[in-house]
Amino acid sequence: MWKEIETELLVAKEAGSLIYRRPNFVKLVAGLYSLSLFGLENGRIMRASYLPVRFVDDLLDGDAKFNGDPLLYVLELKENIKSNSLPKTRVEKQLKYAIDNLESRARNDDDPRGDFVKSIDSIIFDYHRAKERRVLTFSEIQDYYKMAFDPVINITLMASGSSIRSKEVPTLSYGQGRVYSARDIRTDWQRGIINIPKEVLDKCNLTSYSSLNEIQNNQILKKWTTISLQQTKPDLINTQSFLKNLGEKQTFLICNSLISPMLKFIGSDKI
Repeated sequence: MWKEIETELLVAKEAGSLIYRRPNFVKLVAGLYSLSLFGLENGRIMRASYLPVRFVDDLLDGDAKFNGDPLLYVLELKENIKSNSLPKTRVEKQLKYAIDNLESRARNDDDPRGDFVKSIDSIIFDYHRAKERRVLTFSEIQDYYKMAFDPVINITLMASGSSIRSKEVPTLSYGQGRVYSARDIRTDWQRGIINIPKEVLDKCNLTSYSSLNEIQNNQILKKWTTISLQQTKPDLINTQSFLKNLGEKQTFLICNSLISPMLKFIGSDKI
């Protein structure tokens, strides 16, 4: 019982820190706590899984304060996860609680520890490519979406007790990748995260050092983005239908909390 109480206290501090540095995440944090309506343990595992990884992401983005070399800390954290030797810091205690509980309920083809490592690897990848303003090919970006989102979706589905995994709902990964890349183009471009394929940039006569104004006003790029999202829309709707028919209320609600905003964005005039 003490581990559960300690984890909830640590999670509460982490949630408070997230809201302090990102006030727009209030709804997301509230949603994490509302998951306990489907089982206190499932909700706790979800919070202990998501919030530390969010901290790591914010740390390498420069949005979270840290005394020391953030990359060195994240690399060490990743190695500690791999070797099952997490020390006793706030973030690591939460991760240990989440991983221990996910491994205790894992199926033969599940690898929660590996999914956490992959998730952190994708954050490190973003850190390096942002510094270089690295341009990826279409194929590389598709692989990146899978690398970035599949592990998180797997962890989420495991924590919720779902019968499915990311391989059954691949649209959630490439859908999030495409929609968030279009939605966050201004922020990503300024940070050096280039999610426009090299083939498209070349066609538009643009480079990773083109101005944001050039990117946002290029008609060829606008057309490509619109087509990409319109092609994704039916896949999201089909996934939504699949999840409805699955008969798992919590799985549907969690996944639909991702799908509905994506469909709303695709149907908006913000593209």
